[in-house]
Amino acid sequence: MAQKLTKKAVDAIEPPANGALSIWDSEIKGFGVRVFAPTHLSPEGARSFFVNYRVGGRERRYTIGAYPDWSVEAAREEAKNIRRRIDRGEDPTAEKRARREAPTVRDLAERYQREHLPGKARSSQVNDWAMIEKEILPRLGERKVAEIHQGDIRALHKAISARGTPVRANRVLAVASKMFSLALAPIEGEAKPWRNQALGNPCKGIERNQEEGHERFFSSAEIAAIGDALETYGSTAAANAIRFAMLTGCRPGEAMLATWEQFDAEPGFWVKPSAHTKQRRTHRVPLSPAAAELLSRVRASRPRETDYVFPGQKPGEPLKQIRTCWDWVTDFATVALWRSSSDQGIAKIVSDLERALGCSPSVELPRGSRKPKRQAPGRPD
Repeated sequence: MAQKLTKKAVDAIEPPANGALSIWDSEIKGFGVRVFAPTHLSPEGARSFFVNYRVGGRERRYTIGAYPDWSVEAAREEAKNIRRRIDRGEDPTAEKRARREAPTVRDLAERYQREHLPGKARSSQVNDWAMIEKEILPRLGERKVAEIHQGDIRALHKAISARGTPVRANRVLAVASKMFSLALAPIEGEAKPWRNQALGNPCKGIERNQEEGHERFFSSAEIAAIGDALETYGSTAAANAIRFAMLTGCRPGEAMLATWEQFDAEPGFWVKPSAHTKQRRTHRVPLSPAAAELLSRVRASRPRETDYVFPGQKPGEPLKQIRTCWDWVTDFATVALWRSSSDQGIAKIVSDLERALGCSPSVELPRGSRKPKRQAPGRPD
């Protein structure tokens, strides 16, 4: 039976002995209150407002909320709003479910880990995930991806900066920006992105902290340890590119793009083309005897004809990255320096680990023998 729902009317409804009953409002179509049988927690019978409607021939129910958390007057106004949305062709129940099931920032972090991190160097993977776990997830992890706005990201950046770590704040901002760029594209098997283009990337437009550049030079002991590590690693294209960069002071990218023509043009010099230099002009670099001797060895041991001094795995292409080799070399060199440390406590830790593991330990995890495996065909250095 329908009647106008008022506070007095709702309070007067006798709950059923079992189950629940629905009382309909006489003025607003589909608006009603559901009254449940008494329980230990609700001895007078819990009450909840709802709106029933039909979409595409199917009946749906939109739950407004429990009484008295929702007053009768507030529930009536909400019911009117819902009816207006239905009349415009909307489906409030489906939209509510979509919001409830929408991906969170934690879901986005897992997507970042799955889709983006595998393509980064090991050290970068560790650093990125540490920033996500320690900085982003505690503050934003349970929030919906589509609800995050620029103010949330700005507050995160500001909070990290306020701790006296402005550079870390910038790095966290960069990771967050990449995460939200992933959200703008649909995941495999889904039709819609997690965040639409109109919302955009909430990290865009946030001013980074000023960073002061700094230089850090290897000590003689470190250079020697790196040299020993490279010798242990072997004569691969990546290892030789690192050796060449150390002997000439060039950037790794310049070494990887170096061609034999650049050394044959003027014997004893490396003639860098303008496209490969930061100043965008041709640069003549005299070669030291050690650099010239390295090039001679590389030329003599070339496995195949190639224009590039340090070729990649694909014929006709240069070396793409040296990070895998460099991570191994710096790891090996670091342990070697600790082993020979003047601090007996540090040296003893390495010695104890070697005895316990039966091999040389790693900076990150004990992972078996430190002797590098030879590169398998088709695998990049």
